Amino acid sequence: MDTARNPKILMAERCIKDLARLLTGLKGVGRDTAKLVNAMEAKILEIKYSYGELGGLKPLLSELNSHLLEFYNALGGNQWVSKLRKIGVDNEKIAQIKFAMNIIYNLEPRLKLPDDPAYAVDIRVGEIESVMKHPNADKLKVCNVNVGKVITVVTNDLSVKPGEKVAVSLLPPANLRGVVSEGMFVGYGKGVSRKDGHVGTLPRLNEEELNSIRKEVLNYLR
Repeated sequence: MDTARNPKILMAERCIKDLARLLTGLKGVGRDTAKLVNAMEAKILEIKYSYGELGGLKPLLSELNSHLLEFYNALGGNQWVSKLRKIGVDNEKIAQIKFAMNIIYNLEPRLKLPDDPAYAVDIRVGEIESVMKHPNADKLKVCNVNVGKVITVVTNDLSVKPGEKVAVSLLPPANLRGVVSEGMFVGYGKGVSRKDGHVGTLPRLNEEELNSIRKEVLNYLR
């Protein structure tokens, strides 16, 4: 495996750097978090330049996730979001931290998927739970979507409805006219692609759908 150029590994490396940037200067966050970010960065570099196959990478990936668990606990455990909000961290930055941790945590499962930049992020079957008007844009909708956990997705497809199942790519969060979107509905042509399958599982995607995700991933990694 060409681990040095594998987009899934490059995405994890980018996310670790993002964590370091996001936590810099935050008062109320312990020094241990910075040390653990450094430990994760060292481990991902070891993985990146190992040129090993997945079976051989398992011990390194396990160590990476152990560092991530320590980081999660140092950040505040299951209360980390509340803790960061209390010290004034906004929703966009919290969503970015969530994204980065998720990318690192799910690196091993993604490495089992086809060698394609589209799979550098998680892609899930999601069920739309609610659809609301965007407070600042008439041509956008704000959706709560269950992908195994509930996330917010902002879409320009005004036809989406509660109860529909769609493919969702969990891309880096983006602030769209004042609402933080934690993913993108996958589609091509005229709108969002409706999908069958169990919530939280990997949907079947055609080449056009994969390409829409691929472009977003490669733009982020540049």
